Amino acid sequence: MSTRLATRIGLPPGEARAADSRDVVRFHEPTIGSEARTKGSLFLVAQVIGGDAALARAAREALEVLEHDYYYDLSTGALGALAKALAGANRRLFHQRRRLGIPRSGGVSVIGLVVRGREAHVAKLGPASAVIVREDHMYELPPPALAAEEDPRQREHQVAQTLGEALEVTPFTWQGDLVPGDRLALLSRNVADVVGTDQLQEALTRLRPAAAVEHLLQVFRVRGGGGSDAILAIELVELPATAITSRLEAVHPSEPLAGLPDQSPVPLADAIGRFLHRAAEGIDAAQAAIGRGILYGLNIVLAFVPRRRPEYPRSIPRTELREESRRRRRGLIGIAAVAALLAVGATVASLPKPRPTEAILRASVARAAIVEAQEALAHVAERVEGRDLIDRDPEHAKELLNSAFAAIARAEAAGIPASSMGAMQLVVDRGLDTIYVVTRIGEASTVADLATAFPDEEARDMVVASDGSLWVAEVGRGRLIRVDPATGVGAVVYRSGQKVGSLTAGAPWLLATAATDVVLVDRQHQAWRFDLVEQLPHALVLPEIAKLSPATHLLTALQNRPPLEIFNLYAVDGASGEVLKWSPGTSLPVTYPSVPQPFLTEKPDLPAAEARDLFVDANLWLLQAGTVTRVNFGLPLPQGDFSLDPPPDGEVRHPRDYRLIDGATIGDRDLFYVYDAANARIIAFQRADGAFVKQWLAPASGPRAGLLDHVLAFEVSSVPDGPPAAFVLTPDRIVRVVLE
Repeated sequence: MSTRLATRIGLPPGEARAADSRDVVRFHEPTIGSEARTKGSLFLVAQVIGGDAALARAAREALEVLEHDYYYDLSTGALGALAKALAGANRRLFHQRRRLGIPRSGGVSVIGLVVRGREAHVAKLGPASAVIVREDHMYELPPPALAAEEDPRQREHQVAQTLGEALEVTPFTWQGDLVPGDRLALLSRNVADVVGTDQLQEALTRLRPAAAVEHLLQVFRVRGGGGSDAILAIELVELPATAITSRLEAVHPSEPLAGLPDQSPVPLADAIGRFLHRAAEGIDAAQAAIGRGILYGLNIVLAFVPRRRPEYPRSIPRTELREESRRRRRGLIGIAAVAALLAVGATVASLPKPRPTEAILRASVARAAIVEAQEALAHVAERVEGRDLIDRDPEHAKELLNSAFAAIARAEAAGIPASSMGAMQLVVDRGLDTIYVVTRIGEASTVADLATAFPDEEARDMVVASDGSLWVAEVGRGRLIRVDPATGVGAVVYRSGQKVGSLTAGAPWLLATAATDVVLVDRQHQAWRFDLVEQLPHALVLPEIAKLSPATHLLTALQNRPPLEIFNLYAVDGASGEVLKWSPGTSLPVTYPSVPQPFLTEKPDLPAAEARDLFVDANLWLLQAGTVTRVNFGLPLPQGDFSLDPPPDGEVRHPRDYRLIDGATIGDRDLFYVYDAANARIIAFQRADGAFVKQWLAPASGPRAGLLDHVLAFEVSSVPDGPPAAFVLTPDRIVRVVLE
């Protein structure tokens, strides 16, 4: 029995559709074998309720997004990916209802069917339906639940009947087996009501898919149907197995002497030829023996020639030059510090002392500010029925805490020491943390003390490989360090100046990782590949890497087609702002046979050359100073379609200065984690729509108070449940931080 099933589909012709119908029918049958085996064929029908053209455009966009998200989601099975893609299309339409001008009376119902091998997976939202005809019986997919078996909590959770009606909606799903001869149909509820179940079953059973669709639409028009008329019919047929039809037979020569060695017709010609051939071989052997004898004789003579004793270097020239440069810089810094102290002392001595009237005015301002802050904090702390003002009226509490924050700043400006206002400032910070969804980091541990283990280190970048190891590029001595996070032990796997074959390694410049490799580009525009097992540098040829601007600092990698251990490379040229993509070959070890191609098809709203960081998954993301640019298959989206929402505490924070970005999956949520250098915090956003989720700050006091002041790189790991952990690279150590 063959295990392969093929589909025959029937679609309504354009001239047979109703004039007032806005329904959308879409399908995709992969032509690539791996994609067909893993994801299967996708069939979609959108029933549009209401005759608005904007709603039809929204339905088409929703089906395009659903198809894209389904085929690029490799985190779960076919049914889970289809349900997640339908939920994502729902969230997208929910956020765009106002922009597209969708009326409240309109709605979009979607049903999706995936045929993979001998399995069918169905997900639906709204009245649109799917049916299957097997052995002259017709069934609805998913089958409706009995009233006694239906969970009322689930019914309340799935109350939405159209896309975009609610933010979070769980679609109805079903999966089952298929057999040859099954007939399936995806259709609008309006068509099913007008045509009737008997006509629908008879047409699907007796006619081919195209003829069945044409017949049902004719019955629909005859019975006075109008409006929604979407229908798609599918027939499953079994493909025959491949069989051998004939056997190959050897061809016999027609001549009796065929295949025998050739002989010359001239007498003694073959014997003379063999003699000359042996003579030539003897001459060659004699020449080789004479050459070896001369070489051995010269070696014996040179062995008795007197030689000088080798002079070994007593110091390393490069180290001496670096030490001399370091001493010169320290001397210049000392001279500049003494001059600055003298200048500050002279300036302070020449400043006029405040007069008594000014001192009285400052004291009055400080006293009034302290009283204002105390009254505001007392009003916030007042409890009514066991609840303070933050629980009862968060907006009023926010205004009072902001005024107390400004009053403390005025008091410090008037001459009150910050240490005297510490207790009051701590109360204000706790209240603002509660209102603005701020979590103070509580659990943090040092993974590796780089300053102690590696003298003169100047860490620049860090990546986390697929085996969990940490790779740090430092430019103090031009080294690449691998750190085991379990033990904290680090080892140098690459250093500037070492010989690798015929090449000389340069100082580290760009660093990225994907699959089972780590890629390093040095300042000499040479690319190196490190296998996670061998941990040795291998030369990697990247065409036109020498054209990359020295100002470039963004390089990332993405596994091409899992589970293949090959990956694409993306770099943002620091001068032109052009995003370049190197595509790999199809063999291991990974190679890049062709020149890089420009990735962006249009110019983004914000210049790519000013991007602070680069992240890539199914899409490419360019982090800017205050937002992010999303790039879908080379097309940058406008900031009006996608951007990061500003955190709600802008009144009490410095202007945003985003520097680093990383993504992680926490449970069933895809999040972005962004480091804000101006406010020393880590912010979490939803990856689907850029909505603000949460933020983390270092403790207000204690040994970890400055933990996030200087972050050079960070990586957040995905977890199925519980709080994630982030590896943070600071100038002197690697710290593991739990983001609760």
